Amino acid sequence: MDFAIAVLKAFVPIFVIVSPVGAVPLFLGMTQADSTAQRQRTALIAALTTTCTLLGAALVGQQLFDFFGVTIDAFRIAGGFLLFLIALDFVQVRQTRMKATEPEIAEGVEKQETGIIPLGIPMLAGPGAIATVMVLSHGGWPSLGPVLVAIVLVGLSTLLVLLAAARMQQHLSATTLGIVLRLEGLLLAAIAVQMVVTGVTNLVLSSLPRS
Repeated sequence: MDFAIAVLKAFVPIFVIVSPVGAVPLFLGMTQADSTAQRQRTALIAALTTTCTLLGAALVGQQLFDFFGVTIDAFRIAGGFLLFLIALDFVQVRQTRMKATEPEIAEGVEKQETGIIPLGIPMLAGPGAIATVMVLSHGGWPSLGPVLVAIVLVGLSTLLVLLAAARMQQHLSATTLGIVLRLEGLLLAAIAVQMVVTGVTNLVLSSLPRS
């Protein structure tokens, strides 16, 4: 039960920052000339790319911290600010430039394999998602195990969302997508603030003289 709760606590922030729902309009736009089979293949590759990228970030995160001499709390603060900026874009229902720029999106339409770039990276597995899994996986196996399971579940959820979007394109309205994206942005902003507060609190406490 404790492991399931830990997986859920990791799943929610990772799913929110990956935001497969927010990527639906761009996925449909970049694959509008593709057949159903091609769209399904693109969705699968995008989900696999996202999953592999985030798994890699979770597994090597601690090594990167040690190599660059960065503390987890410093990374928490930086990641929190980054997530908050992304949350603002979500609340205003605009494509965040931290995930994919306009040239990357335009290039993705012309590329044969859009599932890897820019859909998988950096649209879904962007800097914010990578920073999130690195923070969540800090602390060894007790933290890493649930995060790895959560990443796989996020990858499966991403695949299901993209496949469902391709099937229900004519039923999806901009208003519906906007409401979902705003709710994700609000939740993401709260997660970001908590990350900053936790990081600052830990840094302040660690700098105080011990009696």
